[in-house]
Amino acid sequence: MASISLENVTLDYPVFDLNDKSLKRRLLTVVGGQREKASVIRALHGIDLEIKPGERVGLYGPNGSGKTTLLRTIAGIFPISGGQINSTGHITPLLGLAIGANKEISAEDNIRLLLRVDGIKPTADVVDSIWDFTELKDKMRRLPLRTFSSGMLMRVLFSVSTAFSPEILLLDEWLSVVDKTFSKKAEQRMEDLVSRTKILVIASHNINMLERVCTRIVCLDEGRIISDEPVVAKPKVKEPLEVAVHDSAITSQGLS
Repeated sequence: MASISLENVTLDYPVFDLNDKSLKRRLLTVVGGQREKASVIRALHGIDLEIKPGERVGLYGPNGSGKTTLLRTIAGIFPISGGQINSTGHITPLLGLAIGANKEISAEDNIRLLLRVDGIKPTADVVDSIWDFTELKDKMRRLPLRTFSSGMLMRVLFSVSTAFSPEILLLDEWLSVVDKTFSKKAEQRMEDLVSRTKILVIASHNINMLERVCTRIVCLDEGRIISDEPVVAKPKVKEPLEVAVHDSAITSQGLS
């Protein structure tokens, strides 16, 4: 049974002062018998959070509030400084479409690579199914990703990243694409993915999207949880979700 439990979790970032790393200062420190004290910034303060099967939890707050840091901590990317994290069920963090991709190899080889990274056997049927979802010409699957336009690249990465539903899904913003001819299909794929996963945790600054997708919203400020409230049911009005992943995301992750 999928679950996530955080008890009094803290996370400290070390801060390095380049001005204090000169050889002369190091030698004086050693000769004087002093220990260098590393400065730290506390990014998360005593986080207590329980997430049960069937819950869709939104992490909300302004930039710098700690929502993405908390998401990455749950994913195991950041080692905690104190407290405990316990989880059951396979966790799949989708924190950026381009993470793990290699633009120098073919689109098909990238699909196989990304599937293996996620522990999925890249059989021919699985790879074919993912490629069919991209709606790109078959000859392109043998071309390196560096030859793809940003829109085509997003199609490939989105298709493979959302092909399977994990037990626990972690999202840093709602994944979508800017290709208008593909966006409706991509949105439906995301909604199906979320409906099938046992637990969803999504970090976002878009409160309207969180209220639509989530059952709970956890608000953070300066690394602390300031509220944890259920989402009040509203009349269902079908509105498109905000496009949170743009072509520029490819450039920022080194795939331009």
